[in-house]
Parts: sequence; structure tokens; C-alpha cells
Amino acid sequence: MAKEFIKIGGAREHNLKNLTLEIPRDKLVVITGLSGSGKSSLAFDTIYAEGQRKYVESLSAYARQFLDQMQKPEVDFIEGLSPAIAIEQRGAGSNPRSIIATTTEIYDYLRLLFANVGQPHCPETGAPIVPQTTSNIVDKILALPPKTRVMLLAPVVREQKGEFRDVVERLAREGFVRARIDGEFLELASNVRVKLDPKTKHSIDVVVDRLVIDEKVRVRLSDSVETALRWGEGRLLVLQQIAAEGPGSRAPNNEAWNETLHSNRNYSPATGLPGLPRAWSKNGFRRGPGGSRPGEVP
Repeated sequence: MAKEFIKIGGAREHNLKNLTLEIPRDKLVVITGLSGSGKSSLAFDTIYAEGQRKYVESLSAYARQFLDQMQKPEVDFIEGLSPAIAIEQRGAGSNPRSIIATTTEIYDYLRLLFANVGQPHCPETGAPIVPQTTSNIVDKILALPPKTRVMLLAPVVREQKGEFRDVVERLAREGFVRARIDGEFLELASNVRVKLDPKTKHSIDVVVDRLVIDEKVRVRLSDSVETALRWGEGRLLVLQQIAAEGPGSRAPNNEAWNETLHSNRNYSPATGLPGLPRAWSKNGFRRGPGGSRPGEVP
């Protein structure tokens, strides 16, 4: 019986007087009556409110923070009710970007669904974008050939305009001694001021650690990876020494280094761009922090 009907018992929302009824499922049902008889109280404030409330309660705490919580309606019980949407009698608005999903207010639900259930992929390489744990990153670094020299960098500024004098001074105060600024490795000292053009975009990567691959450095490497992820807001760069390509290299001692990106969040290793839920938009793709073109970030 519950599968064929929506059973409502003791509905007392607003001007409903302890109403009990059954509404057939999978049917077009019309509620009619005089003005003030309780049509909206039954349809919106009781049936829809209870279906919406139960659905929101079934989501995780993370998902619920993006959605409005509805109060439990004044009703003894409602059985056979599925998650519901409601289209109120109101003007559709003059926004040319309005669509059915925004009018029915299910857009935020769909946005969360596709962003979290879907598997993001890198637009350039097609590889899946998945977060890594600290242990995963450490294992990948230790999988490099023994005696390989590596550097761990934390990207603190990425393609932004400004002088960033406070950023450089803070890094020096925190004990970091080197940083890569616009591709050039510089020493960080309290009495040395780095001058940057405020009208030009700059990138600043702080050198967290330099070491040689060996199983004995696992503990040190793990600590350095955690530090780099913290300063890089979930991202770190690993520079692996390779054969020198010529005297034009901008790496230390004119040596050539292979650079890879690792992250404990959803960042593309190839582009460094995020595949986060907030990047999903019905009006097109948003620009990423690295200045991506429309269509590069879902």
C-alpha cells in the first residue's frame, strides 16, 4: 500500500485541521479548493517540506552545508514519500541564464552530484585526477633511482601580480633559505630585498628540502612532504635531477631538473589546475588559477 500511495496522517501545518489522506503515486494529482483552504500548506509546507528534509538528512555533513535545512512540518506521519522538488507559482525572472534546473532549485544538487560522484580527468592528458595521501607521495618519490638528487618545493604564489614583499619576508622569518622566483633560484635573507614588478605576474616556490634518494631518508622525506603540502595549500613540486641540457638552465649550478606536481587534493599533475566542485558551472567553465582557457577546467 505504501508503494502505491503517499499516506499523510494528522497534518496540522498552518490552517490544516488534523488532515489525513492518501495521494496516489506516479499520478498527476491536482489539489483544488477555496482561497485559504490549505492547498499550499498541504503541497509545499507539508509534503514537499518533509520530502526535502528527509533527503537533505540523508546527505553527508559536507554536502548539507551547501543546502538549506527545512523544519519538520506539523504532521503525525508521512509514508511512501520520495525526495521531492517544488515549482512555486512565481515569476521566472528576467535572467537570460535561468534554466529548468535553477527554476526548480535542483541545480545545487546536480552540481554536487556531478562534482563529487563524477571522476574528473585532466583536459590535456586525459589522466584521472585523484588526490594523493602523504604516504603515496613519499612512495612515489622513493621509487626514483637511488642517489637521485631531488628538491621539494611548495608553490606559495602562482601567476599573480604584486611585489609580494611580505611573502618573501615571511618565508625568510619561517626559516626557509631558498626560493624559486619566476624560475630563478634565490637565497632568502633578512637583509636582502627581492624587488618584483607589481604590474607583472609572478610565481614563487619555496624550497622546503633538498635530499638524495635513499630508503634511510623516509622519515625526513615524510616530514618535508607534509610541510610542503601545508605551505603549498595541498600542492608540492618535486624537482628530480637529470642530465644537464646546456649552459642555459636556470636551475642551481646550471643543472637540469625534471619537475612533477603532487597534491593531496584534486589537482591535475599536467596543468596544476583544480578539479573542484566549485569549478562546475552551468554557464561554462571557469578560469583556473594558472590562467587556463575556458573549457580546460570542468
